Amino acid sequence: MAPSPSTQSITDLTTRFHKAKGDIPPLLIGASVTIVGENLYLFGGRHKASRQISSKLYVLSLETYFWKSVIPKNTPPTARYFHSADCYENHILLFGGMASDKSSPNGLCALGDIVLLNLQDENGDLAWEYPDTQSTTLPQPRYAHLSSISGSELMIMGGQDIENEYIPEVNVFDCKQKTWFNPIPIEPHYGAYRSAAVSIPTSSFASLNMPRIVDSANTSFASPFDENNAYNHSRQRNKTSTVHVYSSSNIDGPVRQFHALTVSTKGEFIDLTDRSNLLAGTALPPPLRFPVAFACGQYMVIAGSCITPTSSQYHIWALNFAAMAWTRLDAGPALSKGSWLRGALYKNSNRFYVFGHPDRSMGDDYKNRIVSFEYLVSIDTEAFGIYQPPTPSYDAEAQGLGLCILNDMTLADLTIITTDQQSVPVNSAILAQRWPSIRALLSPLLSPENPDPSVQTTHKLTFPDTHSVLVAFLQFIYTDQLLTAQQHQPHILSRLLLIADLFGIARLKELAVHALHQMLNMSTASVIYETAALSNSISLQIRALRVLIN
Repeated sequence: MAPSPSTQSITDLTTRFHKAKGDIPPLLIGASVTIVGENLYLFGGRHKASRQISSKLYVLSLETYFWKSVIPKNTPPTARYFHSADCYENHILLFGGMASDKSSPNGLCALGDIVLLNLQDENGDLAWEYPDTQSTTLPQPRYAHLSSISGSELMIMGGQDIENEYIPEVNVFDCKQKTWFNPIPIEPHYGAYRSAAVSIPTSSFASLNMPRIVDSANTSFASPFDENNAYNHSRQRNKTSTVHVYSSSNIDGPVRQFHALTVSTKGEFIDLTDRSNLLAGTALPPPLRFPVAFACGQYMVIAGSCITPTSSQYHIWALNFAAMAWTRLDAGPALSKGSWLRGALYKNSNRFYVFGHPDRSMGDDYKNRIVSFEYLVSIDTEAFGIYQPPTPSYDAEAQGLGLCILNDMTLADLTIITTDQQSVPVNSAILAQRWPSIRALLSPLLSPENPDPSVQTTHKLTFPDTHSVLVAFLQFIYTDQLLTAQQHQPHILSRLLLIADLFGIARLKELAVHALHQMLNMSTASVIYETAALSNSISLQIRALRVLIN
């Protein structure tokens, strides 16, 4: 007997399994993984079989899942593993790691250099670059450290030296000036084994970039999505570089730490705040080994391996900074078998990728620090409400001006008739700019050769919905945003999403999907589910289904 829809796992809809093709990298220890655009860049690592340390670069297309071994221009950097890799303005910055050293007792040494991979030089090629830092405050060589880009600064935290001693300092590299600031001493021991660092943009604390809500007369009032807590306000006032560090251990029971490290734009220490008390609730991540952290909207995504005497599984969790509440991204049975030890967030498609192999032992691979890059499991993060929100295209003043122009009848040269036989005068040039599919219909009005502007108001256009929906639609046309109270009514948003899908207005669809995500609850789930299904908004549809089932 087939299971009913209510008993089928939602993970069947959110998780996909892929086998990579092409120049698949060998089993590697300590290789770096960095996603930029639609590609994933894998560098370095140590081969398990030969123990040889690699300086090879592999590129994986996240559209075709095809690996390619590439050789950038210029001399390749020192082969290394357990280094860091971060992206800044079309460059990947590699720092530190362990390398071969035949003169040392264990045959290894720690590195303290910084190398840039230019993803597109003046000829459009990949190229290695070695900045002349012109600095006497070079960081101490290290491996297994934490790193994160905050603004134009690369922050290197903790790590270990070649004697496996923790390095209690933070080093800041100015990516614009190509120089290091003086080291900053810190007390916590940060290392890649149990900690992960990420810079959370200030905009992430402004309720998923939801704009202020105004009425049609451009009068502001409080957004129903604002989270007015002191934590958000302090972050919004903070104009310096702040990196959050999440750590977990299980020595004397589960212990979770959450620190906010703030540094000035001149690389001077400002504050190290312990926010561990904010990690409350019944649903909390277990201790994770070799965790990774990413920022996505107002969420911090944490992922890593949970290894216990009885089970081994890769976990993915997200912390909502507005509510300070955790959500587990359940990948279902796809990660329950085999070895899955490395993850990365692909922001362009709102998917989280986990690398591994379904037929290997996760316990054995974890013990040997081995990662396989032959298979991928991808999880739809938007189906859990975790996605990159749309960014405002204009400031508040420009949006307010747009509403004023909409209400100015003297600028209208076209009348739109609704299904309930009401009419609204509009400007055809503004309409054509953001409604491309009707641009051809409006071409006579837009022609500079139109001989008699005084008769333009006689032109009419029919709209396939009611007057209230048209007004909300025109407010978007004139502001490129959903910012009025009328637009944020659930039934209006649903109609706007259907219209956006019908006429191929990508910006409106993105905004409507985002707004519906924010108001999804038990009372709205059924309407949102139906609208999402009709508009091919699959991730929103799955999330609404999860609400209905749960």
